[in-house]
Amino acid sequence: MKIDSVNPNYRAALALIVMAFILVATAILTNRGDFTTAALVIAGLVCLMTGIFFMTISGSDPIDLRYMSLLPVQGSINFVRICADMGVQGNACFLPKGRDGRERTMQFLPVAAYTGAPLSMESFVSDADAAGILAEPTCAPLYALLLKKEHLAIPSDMAALHGLIMELGVEVLDVTPQIRSLDEGGIITITMEDYQLIDGCRAMYAESPRCCVVNPCPVCSLYATVLAEGLDRNIQLEQCTPGQKQMAVTAVFSILPE
Repeated sequence: MKIDSVNPNYRAALALIVMAFILVATAILTNRGDFTTAALVIAGLVCLMTGIFFMTISGSDPIDLRYMSLLPVQGSINFVRICADMGVQGNACFLPKGRDGRERTMQFLPVAAYTGAPLSMESFVSDADAAGILAEPTCAPLYALLLKKEHLAIPSDMAALHGLIMELGVEVLDVTPQIRSLDEGGIITITMEDYQLIDGCRAMYAESPRCCVVNPCPVCSLYATVLAEGLDRNIQLEQCTPGQKQMAVTAVFSILPE
């Protein structure tokens, strides 16, 4: 086992225990029998007890976010390839629950631009006014867990929605230390600084920039779902761009006309 791969708390515990043995050994070998010897023994005991404490709180290694961020990538890429082969060229649209008899927010991938026409409940929509693929967004399991465990409540005010998005990204999911969320004329721009899962975004973007806007990852689709339900409007993902040098991701959503 490489020392670099060991939990930091465990490394600190080992260092303190080694230091304790060095201090006690120094006191024994010098055998001066004075105040300095007593101080060395006391310092050694303190290092030993502190090392034992650090060892007790050292758990397993944290999950490597580089690996975790890649888990949903290939599934999303495969789905986008299938959509492209079927001629589905539109961007992902998030349709709020309660419309057209839907019990949950759905993601619609139109063949072309979506005009907001009512849709049937089938997965493959071939209505006269709209055609495409209707499916649950990739955030569906995450969203259900947030509703159950965090008692997530979706506000209807735009300012409160911005606050909720920042809270979800920074405090609940802990995927970014800072989020900027702006609304300008029906265009909502969300930028996540120092995004912890950016390796997955870069992998999808490298395959094709269309991957992120056709089938966005659970985090971006969660933001779109929150916006769709809060505003009770159809939300379309216009752009999602990961930084190639900086660890920032910018997603641009638009509010579709009624």
